Amino acid sequence: MQGLVYILLFLFVMPLVADSRCKNYVHEIRKSHYQVFGVDFPYWYAVAQNQQESNCRDIISRDGVGSRGLPQITYRIWQKYLSKQGIYDIDTISNQLLAQAYIMQNAKQQAYSSHLWVAYQIYNGGGAVNKEITQAREELGIREVPHCIAKNYCKRKTITFNNGQKINACDINYEYSQKIYEYAQHYKLFSDGSYIFW
Repeated sequence: MQGLVYILLFLFVMPLVADSRCKNYVHEIRKSHYQVFGVDFPYWYAVAQNQQESNCRDIISRDGVGSRGLPQITYRIWQKYLSKQGIYDIDTISNQLLAQAYIMQNAKQQAYSSHLWVAYQIYNGGGAVNKEITQAREELGIREVPHCIAKNYCKRKTITFNNGQKINACDINYEYSQKIYEYAQHYKLFSDGSYIFW
């Protein structure tokens, strides 16, 4: 029983700690995303993204590919692209956040939908979501494919972790955008303006 109490306490307290830590970076996240997207960008999703990626901690991930920083950027993959934007390292928080904004801009340009959930899923899992949207459009004859319908077209591998736990890559990627939206509500001050998340 005591173990259950500790688990419940942990699950309740950890989001509050992350939320508090992330609030320390709101100004800098807003500034970097305004620089890349303009002042109408709903930056609260970018804050939420950092919460989802690292709980707003400047860490090196144990993902095996070297993701690092608040937004968990794999610099070796993005180095050429980011250097064209004038970002030559991600050693500082300000460079990490500016890199995050440019990578999100790239994801938004790749997205087959103007809805932000698609761009966030591209940031997290690459362009597979575009294939799922295309399949749904072709089969159903609709222009804007909702999140729940696109997920029905998702067929990706199942990942097995060292501890034996298995999770499907579709679940990881489609839950990512849901978590971004959920966490963003803690930081949201205005309407999303011309941007549409769902």
